Amino acid sequence: MPTDQKEALIIVDQPTALGRDLRAELEELGWQTLVTNSVRPARKLLSENQFDLLILDETTLPEMQLADILSERPEKIPVFVIATQDGTQLQTAPALDPDALLSYPLIPAELQDALTQKRTRPDTTILGRSDAMQQIRESVAQIAPTPVSVLITGESGSGKNLIAEAIHRQSARSDEPFLIINCGAIPETLLESELFGHERGAFTDARTQRSGIFEAANRGTVFLDEIGEMSLSAQVRLLRVLDAKEVTRLGSTAPITVDVRVIAATNRNLQQAVAEGKFRQDLYQRLRVIEIEMPPLRAHPQDIPFIAQNIIQKQSGELRMPPIEFAPDAMNALQQYHWPGNVRELINLIERLMVLAKTRHISALDLAQYLDTSPVTEPSYLPVLAGKTPAESDRDLLYWAILEVAKDIKELKAYLMQSMQTSPPPSLPVPIYDTPIEETEIGYTETETPAETQALTEKDIRPLRDLEREAIANALNITGGHRERTAKLLGMAVRTLYRKIDQYDL
Repeated sequence: MPTDQKEALIIVDQPTALGRDLRAELEELGWQTLVTNSVRPARKLLSENQFDLLILDETTLPEMQLADILSERPEKIPVFVIATQDGTQLQTAPALDPDALLSYPLIPAELQDALTQKRTRPDTTILGRSDAMQQIRESVAQIAPTPVSVLITGESGSGKNLIAEAIHRQSARSDEPFLIINCGAIPETLLESELFGHERGAFTDARTQRSGIFEAANRGTVFLDEIGEMSLSAQVRLLRVLDAKEVTRLGSTAPITVDVRVIAATNRNLQQAVAEGKFRQDLYQRLRVIEIEMPPLRAHPQDIPFIAQNIIQKQSGELRMPPIEFAPDAMNALQQYHWPGNVRELINLIERLMVLAKTRHISALDLAQYLDTSPVTEPSYLPVLAGKTPAESDRDLLYWAILEVAKDIKELKAYLMQSMQTSPPPSLPVPIYDTPIEETEIGYTETETPAETQALTEKDIRPLRDLEREAIANALNITGGHRERTAKLLGMAVRTLYRKIDQYDL
């Protein structure tokens, strides 16, 4: 083939009308084309490095043949992949990492755009071929190169984090840090320290100076997940970062300049939160320079076959198990399901099927026992923050454990105060409190010992653990061991009572 000819093209597919139509369109655009439906000559031609572009018909070629052809492709040759518009045949495209995806039936304008624009490789983490997902991909590609703030909204589990990662990956900051912090998973007292850092001695246990997320992500991107859970005081500091591009550590007055792009996400209605005074209006406007709404999975069920196939391939590799396959009736059931947990629920379902299913071919009957048709409530998990050291994670978990103990103390105090108005349980000493009955919050302060208690000696003080055990034992005795009535009498949750019974071996 003469080297002075215009860029050559090879098309590999089965002998169909697609090959003829595509060849005609390309030659009209000035390309010299060669069509082959045989893998061996295609590999030989590619190994000789004679072509500048490769187009693969994913709708007809088996996956093994595609991998075989690509094994001989020089890295510099871009790949276009042809797939059906509804995505039902688009199974291997993410693994091929194509430079462009072409629809079938062929759209000439789409082909010409792919050739003239020399598209960068699409972000295959944003799965789906529906109009809604195509629009999101286009929005990400358009806004990623800019430094503007982005607010991503949508239901829990819909994939908001994938959008944030895609924006960072396609931006000029892609080689810089991408740090994630979940504002709803960190106690309010720790969140500001995590975000903005602190000086030594700024608060109890602040034994060393510590940089915050914004300092660590300088020149990169910070993804603030569940931004709607952020306290008002932290919102003021965040607004300062967005407006002045600087942070001030807790306990310091010296501002530190930072260059950080902020991407936020929430499953709450921030406009309603603004109206209720729970979220600042000025911060809301600063965050939503660009807003991307992630649709729930039930809103684009036509993408489920493609998304499911991608998840199966990934899980098969991670679990080192053979992939499963959904029968047509099972796939139809998946598309009709309401998916309250969105893509996250689909991932969990496929993982269960990969491990527990007795067959690799999943029918609708097999699927029925795994789909949860009961009302869905959001579960509660221990907080997990990406990027933390083991020591920092242990510190946070200890903090949560202390909060749980404080909650138990509050419940016991409420019971003891209530006992002042009724006859106390047999042999249970009831201390006298000056605190009003309705006050149940516990404050922790360092003050001098009141004069009226200075006369007490150590033998007059009983451990709180003993008081609590005796109170529970007496309450169980009064109710005849009925645990729900006992919990109601003590003013504590039933689950807490069960745990205390096991703890005190009652």
